[in-house]
Amino acid sequence: MKNPQGSRIVNLDLIRFVAALMIIFLHAYEAWVGWFGQVGLLSNGTFKTLSYSGAFIDQFIRNLGHGVDVFFLISGFLITYLLLEEKKAIGKISIWKFMVRRSLRIWPLYFLIIAIGPVLVSWLQEPSPNYTWNLLFIGNFDVIFTEKWLYPFAHLWSICIEEHFYLVWPFIIAWVPTKRLMSVFMGIIIFSIGFRMYAWSNFDHGWYYVFTHTLSRMDVLVIGAIGGYYHSISPIQIHLSRMQRYLIFGLLISVLCLEPITQWDTLIMVGFKKYIYVALTAILLLDFLFNPSFKHVLKPTSFVHYLGKVSYGIYMFGNVLLLVVIKKIMLKFGITNLWIFMGIVLFLSILVPILSYEFFEKPFLKLSARFRVIK
Repeated sequence: MKNPQGSRIVNLDLIRFVAALMIIFLHAYEAWVGWFGQVGLLSNGTFKTLSYSGAFIDQFIRNLGHGVDVFFLISGFLITYLLLEEKKAIGKISIWKFMVRRSLRIWPLYFLIIAIGPVLVSWLQEPSPNYTWNLLFIGNFDVIFTEKWLYPFAHLWSICIEEHFYLVWPFIIAWVPTKRLMSVFMGIIIFSIGFRMYAWSNFDHGWYYVFTHTLSRMDVLVIGAIGGYYHSISPIQIHLSRMQRYLIFGLLISVLCLEPITQWDTLIMVGFKKYIYVALTAILLLDFLFNPSFKHVLKPTSFVHYLGKVSYGIYMFGNVLLLVVIKKIMLKFGITNLWIFMGIVLFLSILVPILSYEFFEKPFLKLSARFRVIK
Protein backbone atom coordinates (compact mmCIF):
# COMPACT_ATOMS: atom_id res chain seq x y z
CA MET A 1 0.00 0.00 0.00
CA LYS A 2 1.20 3.47 -0.84
CA ASN A 3 1.24 6.41 1.52
CA PRO A 4 -1.66 8.84 1.65
CA GLN A 5 -0.29 10.69 -1.34
CA GLY A 6 -0.66 7.48 -3.31
CA SER A 7 -3.34 5.70 -1.37
CA ARG A 8 -4.43 2.95 -3.74
CA ILE A 9 -4.57 -0.44 -2.02
CA VAL A 10 -3.75 -2.63 -4.98
CA ASN A 11 -4.97 -5.96 -3.62
CA LEU A 12 -8.47 -4.55 -3.26
CA ASP A 13 -8.75 -5.18 -7.00
CA LEU A 14 -8.44 -8.92 -6.43
CA ILE A 15 -11.23 -8.82 -3.85
CA ARG A 16 -13.44 -6.82 -6.19
CA PHE A 17 -12.97 -9.41 -8.93
CA VAL A 18 -13.76 -12.30 -6.59
CA ALA A 19 -16.90 -10.53 -5.35
CA ALA A 20 -18.06 -9.87 -8.92
CA LEU A 21 -17.33 -13.49 -9.87
CA MET A 22 -19.37 -14.73 -6.91
CA ILE A 23 -22.40 -12.81 -8.10
CA ILE A 24 -21.98 -13.81 -11.76
CA PHE A 25 -21.74 -17.47 -10.78
CA LEU A 26 -24.79 -17.20 -8.52
CA HIS A 27 -26.95 -15.57 -11.19
CA ALA A 28 -25.79 -18.06 -13.83
CA TYR A 29 -26.56 -21.01 -11.57
CA GLU A 30 -30.01 -19.70 -10.62
CA ALA A 31 -30.78 -18.97 -14.28
CA TRP A 32 -29.75 -22.47 -15.31
CA VAL A 33 -31.84 -24.15 -12.62
CA GLY A 34 -34.80 -21.92 -13.46
CA TRP A 35 -34.70 -22.72 -17.17
CA PHE A 36 -33.24 -26.23 -17.37
CA GLY A 37 -33.74 -27.86 -13.95
CA GLN A 38 -31.35 -29.01 -11.24
CA VAL A 39 -27.74 -29.69 -12.14
CA GLY A 40 -27.13 -33.37 -12.86
CA LEU A 41 -24.04 -33.61 -10.67
CA LEU A 42 -26.01 -32.27 -7.68
CA SER A 43 -29.10 -34.43 -8.22
CA ASN A 44 -27.59 -37.86 -9.00
CA GLY A 45 -28.54 -37.38 -12.62
CA THR A 46 -32.26 -36.86 -11.94
CA PHE A 47 -32.17 -33.11 -12.72
CA LYS A 48 -34.98 -32.75 -10.18
CA THR A 49 -34.21 -33.63 -6.56
CA LEU A 50 -30.90 -32.61 -5.01
CA SER A 51 -28.76 -35.32 -3.45
CA TYR A 52 -27.64 -35.07 0.18
CA SER A 53 -24.26 -33.58 -0.70
CA GLY A 54 -25.72 -31.67 -3.64
CA ALA A 55 -28.02 -29.78 -1.26
CA PHE A 56 -25.01 -28.37 0.60
CA ILE A 57 -23.29 -27.33 -2.63
CA ASP A 58 -26.54 -25.83 -3.91
CA GLN A 59 -26.89 -23.81 -0.71
CA PHE A 60 -23.31 -22.60 -0.90
CA ILE A 61 -23.82 -21.35 -4.46
CA ARG A 62 -27.11 -19.65 -3.58
CA ASN A 63 -25.33 -17.82 -0.76
CA LEU A 64 -22.79 -16.32 -3.16
CA GLY A 65 -24.98 -13.21 -3.17
CA HIS A 66 -22.83 -12.46 -0.12
CA GLY A 67 -20.55 -10.92 -2.75
CA VAL A 68 -22.72 -7.80 -2.51
CA ASP A 69 -21.77 -7.47 1.16
CA VAL A 70 -18.12 -7.86 0.14
CA PHE A 71 -18.56 -4.91 -2.23
CA PHE A 72 -20.24 -2.93 0.55
CA LEU A 73 -17.40 -3.65 2.96
CA ILE A 74 -14.83 -2.52 0.40
CA SER A 75 -16.75 0.63 -0.53
CA GLY A 76 -17.32 1.66 3.07
CA PHE A 77 -13.67 1.04 3.92
CA LEU A 78 -12.10 2.83 0.97
CA ILE A 79 -14.45 5.81 0.78
CA THR A 80 -14.09 6.50 4.51
CA TYR A 81 -10.32 6.06 4.48
CA LEU A 82 -9.83 8.42 1.53
CA LEU A 83 -12.17 11.05 2.96
CA LEU A 84 -10.37 10.98 6.31
CA GLU A 85 -6.99 11.21 4.58
CA GLU A 86 -8.27 14.23 2.68
CA LYS A 87 -9.52 15.77 5.90
CA LYS A 88 -6.12 15.23 7.53
CA ALA A 89 -4.19 16.52 4.53
CA ILE A 90 -6.03 19.80 3.85
CA GLY A 91 -8.19 20.23 6.94
CA LYS A 92 -11.49 19.81 5.12
CA ILE A 93 -13.32 17.68 2.56
CA SER A 94 -14.26 18.92 -0.89
CA ILE A 95 -17.72 17.40 -1.04
CA TRP A 96 -18.46 18.54 -4.57
CA LYS A 97 -15.22 16.98 -5.88
CA PHE A 98 -16.16 13.75 -4.13
CA MET A 99 -19.60 13.80 -5.77
CA VAL A 100 -18.07 14.48 -9.18
CA ARG A 101 -15.57 11.62 -8.79
CA ARG A 102 -18.26 9.14 -7.75
CA SER A 103 -20.62 10.29 -10.48
CA LEU A 104 -17.99 9.89 -13.19
CA ARG A 105 -17.23 6.39 -11.94
CA ILE A 106 -20.79 5.13 -11.47
CA TRP A 107 -23.12 7.08 -13.70
CA PRO A 108 -21.81 6.50 -17.26
CA LEU A 109 -22.12 2.72 -17.19
CA TYR A 110 -25.24 2.80 -15.01
CA PHE A 111 -27.08 5.06 -17.43
CA LEU A 112 -25.75 3.11 -20.41
CA ILE A 113 -27.44 -0.02 -19.03
CA ILE A 114 -30.67 1.92 -18.60
CA ALA A 115 -30.37 3.39 -22.12
CA ILE A 116 -30.05 -0.03 -23.77
CA GLY A 117 -32.81 -1.44 -21.55
CA PRO A 118 -35.68 -0.84 -24.01
CA VAL A 119 -33.72 -2.51 -26.81
CA LEU A 120 -32.97 -5.57 -24.69
CA VAL A 121 -36.52 -5.81 -23.34
CA SER A 122 -37.96 -5.67 -26.85
CA TRP A 123 -35.40 -8.08 -28.31
CA LEU A 124 -35.86 -10.67 -25.58
CA GLN A 125 -39.62 -10.04 -25.19
CA GLU A 126 -39.42 -9.33 -21.46
CA PRO A 127 -41.83 -7.28 -19.29
CA SER A 128 -41.02 -3.58 -19.18
CA PRO A 129 -39.17 -2.51 -16.01
CA ASN A 130 -39.57 0.75 -14.13
CA TYR A 131 -37.23 3.11 -15.97
CA THR A 132 -38.09 6.22 -13.96
CA TRP A 133 -37.29 4.79 -10.55
CA ASN A 134 -34.00 3.35 -11.76
CA LEU A 135 -33.07 6.61 -13.45
CA LEU A 136 -33.53 8.27 -10.06
CA PHE A 137 -31.46 5.62 -8.25
CA ILE A 138 -34.43 4.37 -6.25
CA GLY A 139 -34.84 1.06 -8.05
CA ASN A 140 -34.34 -0.81 -4.78
CA PHE A 141 -37.63 0.67 -3.56
CA ASP A 142 -39.36 -0.45 -6.76
CA VAL A 143 -38.25 -4.00 -5.93
CA ILE A 144 -39.69 -3.63 -2.43
CA PHE A 145 -43.09 -2.37 -3.54
CA THR A 146 -43.55 -4.68 -6.56
CA GLU A 147 -41.76 -7.74 -5.14
CA LYS A 148 -40.36 -8.27 -8.65
CA TRP A 149 -36.85 -8.37 -10.07
CA LEU A 150 -37.36 -7.18 -13.63
CA TYR A 151 -34.81 -7.57 -16.41
CA PRO A 152 -32.43 -5.91 -17.14
CA PHE A 153 -32.39 -3.85 -13.91
CA ALA A 154 -32.84 -6.60 -11.31
CA HIS A 155 -29.29 -6.17 -9.99
CA LEU A 156 -29.22 -2.35 -9.90
CA TRP A 157 -30.74 -2.23 -6.40
CA SER A 158 -27.29 -2.51 -4.82
CA ILE A 159 -25.94 0.36 -6.92
CA CYS A 160 -28.87 2.47 -5.71
CA ILE A 161 -27.94 1.73 -2.10
CA GLU A 162 -24.32 2.72 -2.72
CA GLU A 163 -25.47 5.96 -4.34
CA HIS A 164 -27.57 6.77 -1.27
CA PHE A 165 -24.47 6.13 0.86
CA TYR A 166 -22.39 8.49 -1.30
CA LEU A 167 -25.01 11.22 -0.93
CA VAL A 168 -24.71 11.41 2.84
CA TRP A 169 -21.34 9.97 3.80
CA PRO A 170 -19.02 12.87 2.87
CA PHE A 171 -21.19 15.22 4.95
CA ILE A 172 -20.90 12.94 7.98
CA ILE A 173 -17.11 12.63 7.63
CA ALA A 174 -16.75 16.37 7.01
CA TRP A 175 -19.02 17.70 9.73
CA VAL A 176 -18.59 15.20 12.58
CA PRO A 177 -15.37 15.60 14.59
CA THR A 178 -13.11 12.65 13.86
CA LYS A 179 -12.95 11.59 17.51
CA ARG A 180 -16.76 11.25 17.57
CA LEU A 181 -17.14 9.33 14.33
CA MET A 182 -17.11 5.92 15.98
CA SER A 183 -20.11 6.88 18.10
CA VAL A 184 -21.97 7.93 14.95
CA PHE A 185 -20.96 4.72 13.17
CA MET A 186 -22.23 2.56 16.01
CA GLY A 187 -25.44 4.57 16.19
CA ILE A 188 -26.09 3.96 12.48
CA ILE A 189 -25.48 0.23 12.84
CA ILE A 190 -27.85 0.01 15.83
CA PHE A 191 -30.45 2.00 13.90
CA SER A 192 -30.10 -0.36 10.93
CA ILE A 193 -30.64 -3.38 13.18
CA GLY A 194 -33.73 -1.78 14.69
CA PHE A 195 -35.11 -0.85 11.27
CA ARG A 196 -34.74 -4.41 9.96
CA MET A 197 -36.52 -5.83 12.98
CA TYR A 198 -39.34 -3.30 12.73
CA ALA A 199 -39.75 -3.72 8.97
CA TRP A 200 -39.80 -7.51 9.13
CA SER A 201 -42.44 -7.42 11.86
CA ASN A 202 -44.72 -4.67 10.56
CA PHE A 203 -44.51 -4.27 6.77
CA ASP A 204 -46.33 -6.38 4.19
CA HIS A 205 -43.18 -6.66 2.11
CA GLY A 206 -41.02 -7.35 5.15
CA TRP A 207 -38.51 -9.67 3.47
CA TYR A 208 -37.90 -7.20 0.67
CA TYR A 209 -37.47 -4.34 3.13
CA VAL A 210 -34.82 -6.33 4.97
CA PHE A 211 -33.04 -7.40 1.79
CA THR A 212 -33.10 -4.29 -0.42
CA HIS A 213 -33.94 -1.24 1.70
CA THR A 214 -31.10 1.26 2.09
CA LEU A 215 -31.59 1.48 5.85
CA SER A 216 -31.42 -2.31 6.16
CA ARG A 217 -28.18 -2.72 4.21
CA MET A 218 -26.22 0.41 5.11
CA ASP A 219 -24.79 -1.20 8.25
CA VAL A 220 -22.33 -3.30 6.23
CA LEU A 221 -21.08 -0.16 4.48
CA VAL A 222 -20.57 1.36 7.92
CA ILE A 223 -18.74 -1.72 9.17
CA GLY A 224 -16.37 -1.25 6.25
CA ALA A 225 -16.12 2.41 7.23
CA ILE A 226 -14.98 1.42 10.72
CA GLY A 227 -12.04 -0.37 9.13
CA GLY A 228 -11.25 2.71 7.04
CA TYR A 229 -11.43 4.87 10.17
CA TYR A 230 -8.90 2.78 12.09
CA HIS A 231 -6.65 2.43 9.05
CA SER A 232 -6.55 6.22 8.76
CA ILE A 233 -5.64 6.63 12.43
CA SER A 234 -2.88 4.03 12.23
CA PRO A 235 -2.18 1.61 9.34
CA ILE A 236 -3.82 -1.71 10.14
CA GLN A 237 -1.70 -4.77 10.68
CA ILE A 238 -3.16 -8.18 11.35
CA HIS A 239 -1.14 -11.26 12.23
CA LEU A 240 -3.20 -14.38 11.63
CA SER A 241 -1.21 -17.56 11.29
CA ARG A 242 -1.80 -19.78 8.28
CA MET A 243 -3.69 -22.26 10.46
CA GLN A 244 -5.93 -19.52 11.89
CA ARG A 245 -6.63 -18.29 8.36
CA TYR A 246 -7.57 -21.77 7.17
CA LEU A 247 -9.83 -22.31 10.18
CA ILE A 248 -11.71 -19.04 9.62
CA PHE A 249 -11.99 -19.68 5.90
CA GLY A 250 -13.24 -23.20 6.54
CA LEU A 251 -15.79 -21.90 9.03
CA LEU A 252 -17.07 -19.35 6.51
CA ILE A 253 -17.42 -21.99 3.80
CA SER A 254 -19.21 -24.27 6.26
CA VAL A 255 -21.80 -21.72 7.34
CA LEU A 256 -22.39 -20.76 3.71
CA CYS A 257 -23.27 -24.40 3.02
CA LEU A 258 -25.76 -24.81 5.86
CA GLU A 259 -28.69 -22.47 5.29
CA PRO A 260 -29.73 -19.36 3.34
CA ILE A 261 -28.15 -16.15 4.54
CA THR A 262 -31.40 -14.39 3.72
CA GLN A 263 -33.71 -16.70 5.66
CA TRP A 264 -34.95 -15.13 8.88
CA ASP A 265 -37.25 -16.98 11.26
CA THR A 266 -36.99 -14.75 14.34
CA LEU A 267 -36.33 -11.11 15.16
CA ILE A 268 -32.89 -12.02 16.47
CA MET A 269 -32.00 -13.61 13.13
CA VAL A 270 -33.32 -10.59 11.24
CA GLY A 271 -31.21 -8.27 13.34
CA PHE A 272 -28.01 -10.19 13.84
CA LYS A 273 -27.67 -13.31 11.68
CA LYS A 274 -25.77 -11.71 8.81
CA TYR A 275 -23.03 -10.47 11.11
CA ILE A 276 -21.72 -14.02 11.38
CA TYR A 277 -20.93 -14.01 7.66
CA VAL A 278 -19.83 -10.38 7.60
CA ALA A 279 -17.47 -10.79 10.57
CA LEU A 280 -15.77 -13.88 9.15
CA THR A 281 -15.43 -12.21 5.76
CA ALA A 282 -14.09 -8.96 7.23
CA ILE A 283 -11.39 -10.83 9.18
CA LEU A 284 -10.28 -12.67 6.04
CA LEU A 285 -10.24 -9.44 4.01
CA LEU A 286 -8.13 -7.65 6.60
CA ASP A 287 -5.78 -10.61 6.73
CA PHE A 288 -5.45 -10.62 2.95
CA LEU A 289 -4.81 -6.88 2.75
CA PHE A 290 -2.83 -6.10 5.89
CA ASN A 291 -1.03 -9.23 7.08
CA PRO A 292 2.70 -8.67 6.45
CA SER A 293 3.29 -12.42 6.31
CA PHE A 294 0.57 -13.08 3.71
CA LYS A 295 2.26 -14.27 0.53
CA HIS A 296 0.60 -12.65 -2.47
CA VAL A 297 1.29 -14.84 -5.47
CA LEU A 298 -0.10 -12.47 -8.09
CA LYS A 299 1.76 -9.29 -8.93
CA PRO A 300 -0.15 -5.97 -9.00
CA THR A 301 0.29 -5.98 -12.79
CA SER A 302 -1.41 -9.35 -13.23
CA PHE A 303 -4.42 -9.85 -15.47
CA VAL A 304 -6.54 -10.77 -12.44
CA HIS A 305 -5.74 -7.38 -10.85
CA TYR A 306 -6.80 -5.80 -14.13
CA LEU A 307 -10.08 -7.69 -13.97
CA GLY A 308 -10.58 -6.17 -10.53
CA LYS A 309 -10.43 -2.75 -12.15
CA VAL A 310 -13.23 -3.76 -14.54
CA SER A 311 -15.25 -5.54 -11.81
CA TYR A 312 -17.91 -2.83 -11.84
CA GLY A 313 -18.58 -3.68 -15.46
CA ILE A 314 -18.54 -7.40 -14.69
CA TYR A 315 -21.25 -6.83 -12.12
CA MET A 316 -23.28 -4.52 -14.36
CA PHE A 317 -23.13 -6.56 -17.56
CA GLY A 318 -23.13 -10.09 -16.14
CA ASN A 319 -26.79 -10.21 -15.20
CA VAL A 320 -27.77 -8.48 -18.44
CA LEU A 321 -25.89 -11.00 -20.58
CA LEU A 322 -27.39 -14.06 -18.89
CA LEU A 323 -30.79 -13.88 -20.53
CA VAL A 324 -29.18 -13.13 -23.89
CA VAL A 325 -27.11 -16.32 -23.62
CA ILE A 326 -30.13 -18.38 -22.56
CA LYS A 327 -32.63 -17.14 -25.13
CA LYS A 328 -30.39 -16.34 -28.09
CA ILE A 329 -27.83 -19.13 -27.80
CA MET A 330 -28.88 -22.00 -25.52
CA LEU A 331 -32.58 -22.22 -26.42
CA LYS A 332 -32.19 -21.08 -30.01
CA PHE A 333 -29.63 -23.76 -30.84
CA GLY A 334 -30.95 -26.42 -28.49
CA ILE A 335 -27.82 -26.51 -26.31
CA THR A 336 -28.38 -28.09 -22.91
CA ASN A 337 -24.82 -28.52 -21.65
CA LEU A 338 -24.17 -26.73 -18.37
CA TRP A 339 -20.43 -26.36 -18.97
CA ILE A 340 -20.96 -24.75 -22.37
CA PHE A 341 -23.44 -22.35 -20.76
CA MET A 342 -21.10 -21.44 -17.92
CA GLY A 343 -18.19 -21.04 -20.32
CA ILE A 344 -20.11 -18.68 -22.59
CA VAL A 345 -21.44 -16.66 -19.65
CA LEU A 346 -18.01 -16.32 -18.06
CA PHE A 347 -16.34 -15.44 -21.36
CA LEU A 348 -18.88 -12.74 -22.26
CA SER A 349 -19.04 -11.46 -18.67
CA ILE A 350 -15.33 -10.71 -18.89
CA LEU A 351 -15.01 -9.70 -22.55
CA VAL A 352 -17.86 -7.18 -22.66
CA PRO A 353 -16.78 -5.38 -19.44
CA ILE A 354 -13.20 -5.17 -20.75
CA LEU A 355 -14.42 -3.55 -23.96
CA SER A 356 -16.64 -1.24 -21.93
CA TYR A 357 -13.78 -0.29 -19.62
CA GLU A 358 -11.28 0.38 -22.41
CA PHE A 359 -13.52 2.17 -24.89
CA PHE A 360 -16.31 3.71 -22.82
CA GLU A 361 -15.42 4.08 -19.13
CA LYS A 362 -11.76 5.13 -19.34
CA PRO A 363 -12.38 8.67 -20.63
CA PHE A 364 -14.69 9.30 -17.66
CA LEU A 365 -12.13 7.83 -15.27
CA LYS A 366 -9.42 10.10 -16.68
CA LEU A 367 -11.71 13.07 -16.21
CA SER A 368 -12.48 11.89 -12.67
CA ALA A 369 -8.76 11.90 -11.86
CA ARG A 370 -8.72 15.67 -12.27
CA PHE A 371 -10.99 15.97 -9.25
CA ARG A 372 -8.87 13.88 -6.89
CA VAL A 373 -7.59 15.53 -3.75
CA ILE A 374 -5.63 12.52 -2.46
CA LYS A 375 -3.58 11.16 -5.37
